[in-house]
Amino acid sequence: MHPVIAAWLHYVAVILMSGAIVAELYLLKLKPGSETVPLLARIDRLYGIAALAVLLTGFARIPLAHGGKGLDYYLQSGTFHGAMGLFLLAAAISIPPTIRFLKWKKAADTGQLPDATAWAANRKFAHIGLTAIALIALAMAAMARGAG
Repeated sequence: MHPVIAAWLHYVAVILMSGAIVAELYLLKLKPGSETVPLLARIDRLYGIAALAVLLTGFARIPLAHGGKGLDYYLQSGTFHGAMGLFLLAAAISIPPTIRFLKWKKAADTGQLPDATAWAANRKFAHIGLTAIALIALAMAAMARGAG
């Protein structure tokens, strides 16, 4: 794969992941309803798929000739390890809300909706995830410039 295409796919995946979590934040501001609950579960699925795409396209860029820095560069970079740690933290933090959203979707199919307090409580997870994405982007920019 050409390095420009690999970089582009990586950036598109980051944008999708960011957009999905912003959409989750927006939906969690609304009242839970028969339309918003299933939509939240679908957007959360998109977030997970985009996060996986970020990880895969990022790893695919490592060995590329004409632009890839090579595995040794990344393994010796504290900034890379910090970014990966943040990524894993964001992934771990997103698991409880994902489980909740799937349960709520199943319950919504039978007409049961979550209460507004439980619904809104998930916003903190989305905020943490969005903050982690911003910090990962900072770490990646620093790493690309040779820091860490």
